[in-house]
Amino acid sequence: MTRTAHKRSACPISYSLDLFGDKWTLLIMRDVLLFGRCYFREFARDEHIASNILADRLARLESAGLLDKQRDPLQGNQYIYSPTDSSWQLLPLLVELLFWGACADPHAAVSDDYRTTIAHEKDLLKQEIMLAAKTGTFVDYYHNTMGIQG
Repeated sequence: MTRTAHKRSACPISYSLDLFGDKWTLLIMRDVLLFGRCYFREFARDEHIASNILADRLARLESAGLLDKQRDPLQGNQYIYSPTDSSWQLLPLLVELLFWGACADPHAAVSDDYRTTIAHEKDLLKQEIMLAAKTGTFVDYYHNTMGIQG
């Protein structure tokens, strides 16, 4: 039985945790929605996710309608994972998690100026991040505005 085969309750939070309540799934969605990553190797590289776990999480996200999996037309032995319309509904949640983590973790890789801006202009930052994600410019925003290098 898969993890999503048994539903604990009709609670929407319970459903969400059944899908996202592990340490990898939201990171995969972050990579897809914010960083525009689309290949298996890209997901595995930075976070060092074991290939069997990554394959399982990608299959779950595809089954839940959050990722679309298509064979790469240029490299037929690879697949491209792309966000669905439904997955974009997660973007505000990811942005809020980003803000929370940036402020709660004193070692988070954001500048002090950016933390201050979160405290005073959170709504504006949220709009900027969402626009950058949807237009494929988040990587530039990440480095130039948030002050994160690497």
